[in-house]
Amino acid sequence: MTRVICLASGKGGVGKTTLASNLALALNDFNKRVLIIDTNLTTPNLGFHMGIPLYPKTFHDLLRGEAYPEEATYIHPSGVNIMPAGISLSDLKKTDPKNMDNVILDLVGDHDIILLDGAAGLGNEGLAGIKAADEVLIVTNPELPAVTDALKTVKIAEEMGTHILGVALNKHRNQPSELSISEVEALMGYPVISIIPEEKFMQESLAAKTPLVSYRPNINTSHEIKKLAGNLIGVDYQPPVQARASGLFSKIFSFLK
Repeated sequence: MTRVICLASGKGGVGKTTLASNLALALNDFNKRVLIIDTNLTTPNLGFHMGIPLYPKTFHDLLRGEAYPEEATYIHPSGVNIMPAGISLSDLKKTDPKNMDNVILDLVGDHDIILLDGAAGLGNEGLAGIKAADEVLIVTNPELPAVTDALKTVKIAEEMGTHILGVALNKHRNQPSELSISEVEALMGYPVISIIPEEKFMQESLAAKTPLVSYRPNINTSHEIKKLAGNLIGVDYQPPVQARASGLFSKIFSFLK
């Protein structure tokens, strides 16, 4: 049975696309057949993250009925299937997201998991992604504006009857100025199921057009993303002993600073 999971945030800049691309590769490593779709029709970036910036057919074409699913699907070297969105202004002007749920429903069956990289904000395309999904993973940062906007996404998902998996707390720096885990959970009303540290190598991986879990597979942030992937499919992922020791050292060093 195919699960359709939308990563939604309520605002831009929280690292949702970065997490979505990395999560797709991590799920693939657990032998899951994964399709990731860029449902951000206005400002799509998934193709750049995955190293396929130019493509003849896109999710926009599929929504307009001008392409078959196989024409708009590309295979990443990892084995993940990617359906990028178009980046031209004509795509933006000519495409209506209202039938997104029906288009995605037609894709169910060929994959174990379909990840939707949701649009930033709560406009029509953002709502369409939540509506098309069976489950929503809320992505936010430990900052009050990000959490406040994410809370709006939670309320909309609840109204639509879309199951909320929990909260992925991204770009966590373990600073006193950040909201605590308990504060985020109290505000959101849902558990924080993953804490993804802010990572200095993330910019390098973006420049290399290679998700971090492939670019730097043995660092703590990559292991946390793999733990999240395992959590979503009921697998208890345990990092190698060397990685756990490295992660502990990093926490001690951060505390001493």
